[in-house]
Amino acid sequence: MTAPVIGSPTDPRGATPPEPATVPPPTATPVPAADATTAQTPAPTPAAGPPSAPEPLWFLRVNPLRRARLADAELRRQLVLLTAAEQTLAEASAAASDELYERIGAAADDAERRELIALRRAVNSGKAPKKTPGPASPVLDAWLRARQERDRVRAELVAGYPDAAERERGVLAELLGDPDLLRSLALVAPEVHQEAERYRAAVRAPGKVPAKSRKSERGLIQYVTRAMVRTSPLARFTAVGIAEPDPAASGPDEAGFPGATAFPGLDRVMLNYVLGGLPDPADRAIEDMWIGLPPTSAPDPAAGKLFFLKPSPEGMRRAAVALDGPAGDLLDAVSMGPRPFPSVVAHVAERSGIAAEDADQKVRGAVAQGLLCTFHAAEDGSTDYDVLLTPDDPRPVTKRLTDRVKAGMPAFTAAPADERGAALAELRGALGELSHAAGRPAHVTVEEDYVMPPLKVATEPWKESLKDLGPAVELLTVFDWLHDVRVLMTAAFVERFGPGANVPLAAHAPFVVGEVSRRAAAMAAVYGPDGPGDPTALKGIGPADGSLERIYELRREVTEELHALIGGAVERGDDTLRISPEQVAGLTGDLPERFRRDPLIYGILLQRGDGHLVLNDGLPGHGMLYARFLEADRRLGGRALPRLAEHVRRVYGYDGARVTEDLGLHRLNVNAHTPILPGGLTPDDWFGLRLAHDPETDSLRVEDADGAPLRVLPLGTGHPGLFPPPLSVASGLAISGRLFNALPNSWHAATPWDRATTRTAPRMAVGDVLIGRRRWYGGEELGAALAAGPEEHERLLALNAWRAKYGVPEEVVVKTVPEDEGPLSVGAPDIQSKRLQQKPQYVDLSSALGARVLPRMLERRGADTGGSYLEEALPGVVDGSHATEWVVEVGRTAGGRFTYHPSTQAEER
Repeated sequence: MTAPVIGSPTDPRGATPPEPATVPPPTATPVPAADATTAQTPAPTPAAGPPSAPEPLWFLRVNPLRRARLADAELRRQLVLLTAAEQTLAEASAAASDELYERIGAAADDAERRELIALRRAVNSGKAPKKTPGPASPVLDAWLRARQERDRVRAELVAGYPDAAERERGVLAELLGDPDLLRSLALVAPEVHQEAERYRAAVRAPGKVPAKSRKSERGLIQYVTRAMVRTSPLARFTAVGIAEPDPAASGPDEAGFPGATAFPGLDRVMLNYVLGGLPDPADRAIEDMWIGLPPTSAPDPAAGKLFFLKPSPEGMRRAAVALDGPAGDLLDAVSMGPRPFPSVVAHVAERSGIAAEDADQKVRGAVAQGLLCTFHAAEDGSTDYDVLLTPDDPRPVTKRLTDRVKAGMPAFTAAPADERGAALAELRGALGELSHAAGRPAHVTVEEDYVMPPLKVATEPWKESLKDLGPAVELLTVFDWLHDVRVLMTAAFVERFGPGANVPLAAHAPFVVGEVSRRAAAMAAVYGPDGPGDPTALKGIGPADGSLERIYELRREVTEELHALIGGAVERGDDTLRISPEQVAGLTGDLPERFRRDPLIYGILLQRGDGHLVLNDGLPGHGMLYARFLEADRRLGGRALPRLAEHVRRVYGYDGARVTEDLGLHRLNVNAHTPILPGGLTPDDWFGLRLAHDPETDSLRVEDADGAPLRVLPLGTGHPGLFPPPLSVASGLAISGRLFNALPNSWHAATPWDRATTRTAPRMAVGDVLIGRRRWYGGEELGAALAAGPEEHERLLALNAWRAKYGVPEEVVVKTVPEDEGPLSVGAPDIQSKRLQQKPQYVDLSSALGARVLPRMLERRGADTGGSYLEEALPGVVDGSHATEWVVEVGRTAGGRFTYHPSTQAEER
């Protein structure tokens, strides 16, 4: 009997969820979505005159948490009053200082002059005068009244601060009580979940929250505030939904949260490994199995070794082999994933130049040593869990354990927040026992996706803004490092193999990737922050047509022009630097045509704030960001999968090339997804592909075993920088990279700064699209405000004064300037770990608790006020709302310019 996948849709009309909904298995007929707001799923309306191609799918990411400002409303009111009183006092002080200066000069005697000088010093320093000034004057009376009013407001705020902090603790406890938040914490951060429950109990208890509980506030506030503004899919922190454009639907600004269904999952990489250790149901010999690299092994390129678990009479022990030693042939054979035993043997024999019999023994020996392992079937990232967890192992213990896992998955998903910990413990316990029974130590991670019903969205309300999105992307794509990678691959290939060469892809991809890395390092030495920046120094690194040198020269020109514009906006005190689409066309017009030759799609992450579209990020846009949710969408009645398949075939198959996808997991569960394109590549297929050079266009292409052109798209959500070399090369010829607006940071780095005073950078806008929010580099001024004390309220008051001086809003996001944004940064483990540590962090600077924990937050980031900056939180937190973000495709056809929906809009050529 098939075990159902159980989900708990959240009713958007109230806090109490309805009964769990049962989602049919993949073989069942899809059912309509569970109860959702009719605004999201209206009845389909026939379109009047369909365009040449439908609009691309939109992807919605919503945080289910109903948001609430942490800052106490009364405290915020008092801070506003204090700011106004401080401003009034500053104006009165300036007038009083001027009057006193005149009076000092006209003083009749030294005694009077000394009194006036002392009084003026008190006025200028903001200190209270030792005696009431005389004789009275309207200006001095105004200063005294302003000072008294400021002191009164300040005293009132200080007196009310403790109660305000306690009220904020009540708000924090209420936010921590959100069922979806608690369920997510129980899954991904059980220690935080337990601390959240203890904290909530402490707040509910009579009296003030004890000091022990207050110590946990930094971590709890970080989780809650990130949840209020971030929309990265992880457990129930974020619900996702795929939307079809429909003119009869509601617009993007009315997305809301229609409820979602939870889909439990397991790490398929580790699960397949564990199941491969169970007795084969047909008692097959090793010759009939698949051979692969255990996911528990760990390559260490720096040490040149692969560490793995080797069986011994005492149990498993850690062993290592050299990556380029005798084991290199074995590792290369399975570099794209598990392959049939005969394929591995043939590969080792050919690559080593040894007899098939010797290769056979070598593979068997590697399996016996634990360097390689067996699997009962080919790697599959989409098989239903019910099928995976129904092995024909005759041992009763196996069926008992797999039945526990099958029952435990829907059980943990349906469990209330306070019971989820126990349900997860049962499921994880069963997985641990299954791993032990298989004789393969492994931690199988339990996961959960939260998927909304199939959505509809009317794109017309954003029509005018979407027109400006194309020029915004056109500007930022100049700095996309994938352009460099493509031409570097071509140059390295031609230098090694010659024009027109045609070589096996898998055999030579490691050389191409290594050579690109080497050349990228040389480029960084020339064009990095400490390099001379002379594009002519790159000669010989790129192709012979000089396109690499030209794109670097263009980047320098664009950077210098925009740095000047930013600097001018700062000098004028402009809030926003506005760049017209016409200016973008002028700035980017000299981009070498080889960088426009092929179609390209970005997935642009957008929010709406202050009447503008705000561009958060740009990533490869051919469905990678939502491919893993396509099966859930299908089960809920959606049709996103066939629409995406048609879309990418149309865009990337424009010249007749066959478009397909890679099916491998590559040791990353996020690559698991339902196959989308026909003829997906298996590990064996990769070793039949070839890499060919076209001398006429000086470009590389992938060919299948029959010599037909092939475009390979990665449709998992793994980071492209972590792909194995053959996939890295093949996908790098087709996909886009990341869009990142580094211009404000590079302007800041290039402009002399004393690090003492705070520096402000304006917003950057292309038409109606913000490509950069306003930001503040705090310097020593911010450092001094953060160090204010010893009383807690003194830091809040110092931050308030600093905000007032520079126009900093209450809500900001702390960000850190990346250490490296070039092509070498995508896969560097140290860079990746720092990025995890230095994720953007929302902070409410008008909150007592926010100000209290901010220094510790910054310390935990490993960032000082020079390496970090504050950015306006746009959009900000609105009570009762949900954090919402859309992913919209922006692309270009071959030779064209970027637009939204390029297949139906006219383009500049």
